[in-house]
Amino acid sequence: MVRQNRFNRGIMVARAMSSQLTECRHNVVYAGVINLIRGFGVIGTIDAWTCTLCNEIWCDERRLGVQEIPSEVGLPKRIDGTEWAVIFCDDGVKTDWNLVQVKKRQELDHSCAVSSGCNVKVEDDWSLTCTTEQHITHRLILVRNSLNKNVYV
Repeated sequence: MVRQNRFNRGIMVARAMSSQLTECRHNVVYAGVINLIRGFGVIGTIDAWTCTLCNEIWCDERRLGVQEIPSEVGLPKRIDGTEWAVIFCDDGVKTDWNLVQVKKRQELDHSCAVSSGCNVKVEDDWSLTCTTEQHITHRLILVRNSLNKNVYV
């Protein structure tokens, strides 16, 4: 969609729609945070940025107590057709979480501090089905739906 208004002085401004425009000159702004809370404390956060033109989202995780500098600088690469999500794993004693990019009907080989090797399938309603470990609860939270909220695990 191309739109002209009185502020752009005759210059055509392309309003990027992700399905209509193949390449966007991203104007990235901070979108918000998701606080991951267990019990009485924060166990981590997800920072999210968005492009004001095409609404693409990028995410970065922050774990409580982890002070390592990431190996890559800048926004993480986003895989086309995926949604940013957090997978929570809980066996009643331990809880772990991972920031992932997923698609509906995708199968993942998932491992974490709770489970060492679990085949997880993302369903059409964004729920998870684990085919290998039955005593572990897996939950998926979409970043786009949870921005600027507390998520209790």
